[in-house]
Amino acid sequence: MTFPDGRFRLRRELERGLAGGASLTVVRDWGFHFKKTAGGSRAEGSQVDCQVTAPAVLAPLADIERARVAPGPFPALLDAQGRIRESAHDTGTGTVEAVRIALAMLEKAGTEPSRLSDARAYLGSLTQAAGAVISATPPDLFYPTPGEASESREIALPDEQNGSLTVDLRASARTDGLLDRLERRITATVAGDTRVSRETWSILTA
Repeated sequence: MTFPDGRFRLRRELERGLAGGASLTVVRDWGFHFKKTAGGSRAEGSQVDCQVTAPAVLAPLADIERARVAPGPFPALLDAQGRIRESAHDTGTGTVEAVRIALAMLEKAGTEPSRLSDARAYLGSLTQAAGAVISATPPDLFYPTPGEASESREIALPDEQNGSLTVDLRASARTDGLLDRLERRITATVAGDTRVSRETWSILTA
């Protein structure tokens, strides 16, 4: 694989669902470039912009997030296929497997609904688990496997209430294999309340 020269901009849009249908959205950009190494490449970059959209009640939190300088995935050591070496084993090789692994992680990280007396408490645990899954950097971030996959599961809740969990993943690449757009979305619906955790990565020409 030949890694491209020049400078690029990596954009991450992160949306966290809140109670009542509100959401907190953070769009963060990093300027970066590829530096050739013996076994692949090293992606080096730093944050160049951050925009936060949040309900007025969360203004103090939004201000903190705007002021925070995040390293993002940098520096990232890539192998000859463009995968991040340190976490190349975490999410498999394709979108279908990635979705299944995400669901398994949610089930492992969440609390069993049978142990909860309140469906809202379970929704809170699912939302927290979804945030942890979304926060993990995909190992094929820079050179993703194009495709899409989706899987939904019904949730058995206390007091005969209904719930569902859906994981969606969509990825596309440019003609040279470099990331075009990668979106991961986790939707949890419990007792009529829906929370969405969504993350979108894209690469732009700087």
